[in-house]
Amino acid sequence: MATKKTSVNPEFLYIPVANIVVLEQVRSNINIESDSFKSLMHSIKDKGILEPLLVTGPIGDSYTLICGERRLEAARQLEHELVPVRVIEAGKESGETIALQLTENLQREDLNPMDQAKGVLAFIQAKLPDKNYDVDGVMSDLVKYEMKPESLLKIIVDTVSTISEISGKSTRTLLRTISLLKLSPEIQAEIRSGNLPVSQGYLFASNLDCPDRDKIFEAIMKTPVTNATLNNLLTAYKKVKPEPGKTKLIPMTKQIANLRSVESSIEMGFAKYTKPDLVTLLDELHVFCALVELRIPIAPEPAPEKKKPPQV
Repeated sequence: MATKKTSVNPEFLYIPVANIVVLEQVRSNINIESDSFKSLMHSIKDKGILEPLLVTGPIGDSYTLICGERRLEAARQLEHELVPVRVIEAGKESGETIALQLTENLQREDLNPMDQAKGVLAFIQAKLPDKNYDVDGVMSDLVKYEMKPESLLKIIVDTVSTISEISGKSTRTLLRTISLLKLSPEIQAEIRSGNLPVSQGYLFASNLDCPDRDKIFEAIMKTPVTNATLNNLLTAYKKVKPEPGKTKLIPMTKQIANLRSVESSIEMGFAKYTKPDLVTLLDELHVFCALVELRIPIAPEPAPEKKKPPQV
């Protein structure tokens, strides 16, 4: 099908949906079942695509999509043959291309936190290719920008300032966002799916040295906990523990008796405790229960009793 040019501006065209090539975008996937996407489809069905897609090209009959993947997918779902596009000069540097994608995507409330992190990292890497940035390198320079910007090259300062302006995020928020890329693929997948709140993703990212991190992650995916409880679980290992042999082990029967004593005293004064007091208590109990559950698999099994030889 031939490309149709508008009479107003030759830069704006109507081109076949089938002629648009989609390369890697800031957004890694589109949830066509989400309310926001259904709302977009309803708007396009009712009023058409009001904001043209941004493309480069052509190469032959093909154009490469820069911005507008959600609008393009909505047009496909609605079986539109043509979509309006604005053609920009081919060969723009990748940093500019990603900046255009970020301008469209990072300001959307429905952009997945992992896609935000991926987009911010890609932008900085593309704008500063000579730095060979990895996640740690970006995080290091973001910290310097926050604490001592004069120690950085002007081009780095300008890049961080630009990404903050595009995304509407402070440097500290950008740092936390990038830190999500340090998490294991399993944790990242749960954040992406929405099963793990991003606030708890930040807690995992700030406690990468926790030796029980993977066990804690598995436990809270089965039984969700509050942020306060998760933070206590992840930082429990940092608390100073007495050296073995310097404290006497309290028998479990006495430990249980102490717990029951606390239970009785709380029950007697229950009506006098405030709601914040009870919420704090509940968080501490969750931590206690989770710690016990984590230790059960590694608790040493009791030695089997030796059978006495039968007496003759």
